[in-house]
Amino acid sequence: MEQSNQTSVNISQIACHDCDLLQKVPQLRVGQTANCLRCNAFLFKNQKNSVDRSLAFAITGLILYIISNMFPLLSLRALGTTQDETLISTSISLFKADMPLLSIVVLFTTVIFPATTLLGTIFILIQVKRDTFNDYTAPLFRFLRSTDTWGMLEIFMLALLVAMVKLGDVAEVIFGTSLYAFCLLILSLTMLSHSLNPHDVWSKLRRDITQ
Repeated sequence: MEQSNQTSVNISQIACHDCDLLQKVPQLRVGQTANCLRCNAFLFKNQKNSVDRSLAFAITGLILYIISNMFPLLSLRALGTTQDETLISTSISLFKADMPLLSIVVLFTTVIFPATTLLGTIFILIQVKRDTFNDYTAPLFRFLRSTDTWGMLEIFMLALLVAMVKLGDVAEVIFGTSLYAFCLLILSLTMLSHSLNPHDVWSKLRRDITQ
């Protein structure tokens, strides 16, 4: 474990995500990390102001998400005509092109899952800060943790860049306002994932249940 001289936090027990070993964790200071005793897998890191920083990233991400869906990602200009594409219109275009499965995948991974993640995370972190929980908090947080891998905005962005390169020979590609917001949204979600310490939430929930 990495040492630090900051304030400590105590988490009683935790199950390893890799080997399922249930083990007691000693007090951790800010900056310290805990590893599994059996397989040495990373368990968690005690980060400073995890809730406040994560809430700031989530709110920033929500603002960028709204901007990303309000304006075109890019515009294609060819033979005197211009076609604009947004995140939602991309899914619609794929559906009209007889690719319904791909259309649904794009809709869920670029529109529905990011919105659910951001709104759900903001809702839970506000509850953590106010110490007010309800029966839906734990199931919602568990659901959000299980859907982290479905947010594939980076893959969509990579596919978009490849498409822009290929279309550059037959049409003029114009970057829209949403494209820049979309890039910043990916960065915000990445920072949110790294700053959020799930144990800050679970420890608050356990304390609320035992009271």
